[in-house]
Amino acid sequence: MNNILKFKGVIKNVIYNPRLIQSLKLYSFQEFNINICDGFGLIQLEDKNIAYSKWVSPKRTRSYPFARMYNTYSQSKVITIIPIIKDEGKDGDLDKIGFTTFCWMNLLNIYIILGYYEDAEKSQKKGQISKDKLSEQKFNNNFIKQQIEKIFNYKQSALHWNKNLFENEFINIFNLALNCYKKIENKTGVKIHNQDRLREYLKDIQTDFEEFKNISLKFSQQAINREIQTEHNLEYLVDGCKGVFEIENDLGGIYHLTADEIIIDKQNYIIQESKNSSKKCLPSLDDIQDGLFKLILYSNLDHLYLEDQELQFSCRLKLTGNNIKEEILLSESTESQELEKFIENNIFILTNQEVGIIYKLLLEVKRNKKLNILITNNG
Repeated sequence: MNNILKFKGVIKNVIYNPRLIQSLKLYSFQEFNINICDGFGLIQLEDKNIAYSKWVSPKRTRSYPFARMYNTYSQSKVITIIPIIKDEGKDGDLDKIGFTTFCWMNLLNIYIILGYYEDAEKSQKKGQISKDKLSEQKFNNNFIKQQIEKIFNYKQSALHWNKNLFENEFINIFNLALNCYKKIENKTGVKIHNQDRLREYLKDIQTDFEEFKNISLKFSQQAINREIQTEHNLEYLVDGCKGVFEIENDLGGIYHLTADEIIIDKQNYIIQESKNSSKKCLPSLDDIQDGLFKLILYSNLDHLYLEDQELQFSCRLKLTGNNIKEEILLSESTESQELEKFIENNIFILTNQEVGIIYKLLLEVKRNKKLNILITNNG
């Protein structure tokens, strides 16, 4: 995997019918506290509901925010709550939200709420007591609820909300976050990362907000290059090459996304997301939901171009597991008898939960265009 394909795409609308969703716990707006509620659920205010999910870090790879958002995506109005920055202490990670996240949410019509951590404790985990590490970080819940209440009554699209949020509120929220971390440092005695570079970053984007996009895309490109130059232990599980997408929506907005695997099969370009389990027959539910969510956008592309040539394309979730016998490609044309034969061949190694997941995955591909799911062995 040593090259990058640069695509252009057009998307007019996103229609997706998730079938692998978990039940959503309902919270009244009055009792809602982001710090103690589940990672996703429903918030009720009077006779209206909003589905929510929360991120523990602004970096998408730190946990499973996409899996949590997948579980909310069947609802009519969806928000996601993201810390604008997260400083885990001088000996931990420092992450800030990037432009690519802004792109994902705009295209998927998900309202972003930018939160900030106002409290934390010194980490007491084994091996961390002597280090400058923070844990138990808590959002300012009132600040988040104020934004949720506004969205309940907001009549325009998530794109309009997000654009206004980032252009008019981003600087203020970022400064609130930085100031809170200084207070946390004083309270806990845990040294945080030097904030000089973050404040310089704020100055750059305050002068020209276009710099928020430019800086984020620069770091995203550098990350792709690092991955290409790095040998991964599970590299044999990854097919094809990486893809960079410039996607235009029907309002003329341009968004930049990346895909880890592009496979060329004759005249068809396959946008693939791979998930693996080294011990079980299937990857975890979170892993599968994460992969499905990443493919929602690509499966809704109306047109895809490479060097101005329109392409035939499809999307595929590749699930590799331990001891799976044979393989099956779930598609719109897959018959139930074919799936039953696959399950029968693996009946002694699949759990009841895994069998249930596979049947729901067949529904997923039958309800959503351009989506296929390959289940195979990782050997």
